Amino acid sequence: MDIIVSDKFVQNPLVSVVIPSYNRADTVSQTIDSILNQQCDFDFEIIIGDDCSKDNAREILSAYQIRYPEKIKLLFYDENMGLGANWATCIKQCRGKYIANCDNDDYWHHPQKLQLQVDFLEQNPQYGVCHTDFRRHNRMTGKIKEYTYGLNFQKKGKIETLQQSILKSKNRWCNASMMYRKSKLLQYVNMDDFIKYRFSLQDWPAWLLLAPFVEFGGLHISTATFGMETDSITRPRSIEELINRWQKQKECYKYVSTKLPQDYPFNEKEYDYHIDVACMDYGYENVEYHTAKKYALLFSRNTLRVRCAKNPLLFYPYAIVGRLRSKFF
Repeated sequence: MDIIVSDKFVQNPLVSVVIPSYNRADTVSQTIDSILNQQCDFDFEIIIGDDCSKDNAREILSAYQIRYPEKIKLLFYDENMGLGANWATCIKQCRGKYIANCDNDDYWHHPQKLQLQVDFLEQNPQYGVCHTDFRRHNRMTGKIKEYTYGLNFQKKGKIETLQQSILKSKNRWCNASMMYRKSKLLQYVNMDDFIKYRFSLQDWPAWLLLAPFVEFGGLHISTATFGMETDSITRPRSIEELINRWQKQKECYKYVSTKLPQDYPFNEKEYDYHIDVACMDYGYENVEYHTAKKYALLFSRNTLRVRCAKNPLLFYPYAIVGRLRSKFF
């Protein structure tokens, strides 16, 4: 690994901003500019890990480091590590009291994002994480939609815990809006394990590991924009990529379960059920009848959505209407 840092690099940053980067030469400049444009009364550093990009992203990153030697440190890897390991390697370089994330297809639209979150965490030491409202930017259509953060704790009259809500991905959060208290992050999330096991995700397993021990605080201020791309681990282009994504996420789930079995008992049958639901939903989202039917036939329940997936006369109107409703997001 090559570490590129100037002797002019900031000495005492209060915040470390982490950008795990791979390709995205077309968006990474927007990401970096949105961080450099932050208005705050403290120093911050930017740690960027390039995971062997195949486009000209490294040249872009190098140019930024030359222009802003006091702000940017680059990590150039010799082999592809994967998102989780890249993120963890960057975290191990952080010197700030607080750590903020911004992936290379996301950006911050609020110029005081860092200041607002630092003020909150400084004034509320009981919190280990601060997140905010956010936007989603569909780069295929150019449309931007605002989202209010939230958690869905209700399930058939029962209250779910924070851990259960995160496990089932019911938390409406954006990774780019997160700020961690570094001491808490390092206390409960083993970065060496993220590197060792080459996890494909960084945010979801970290939240699971933190949730039983750390308070999550939120600000109802929109600060970060999540970029929705045509090709990413969260937006697979085929059913094979979708299944691969869920299988990689299952590896993270198994790991968390071994660390915290009382909070996250591993239930493979339940997890595989969620994979089947996601695959049926993929069929609906892409108007692929045979895909939706294949997975609907696995369900014993007989909801309207399952029934429609088994009948082409019902499937196509149902799928097309659903697609129109979510046309932009």
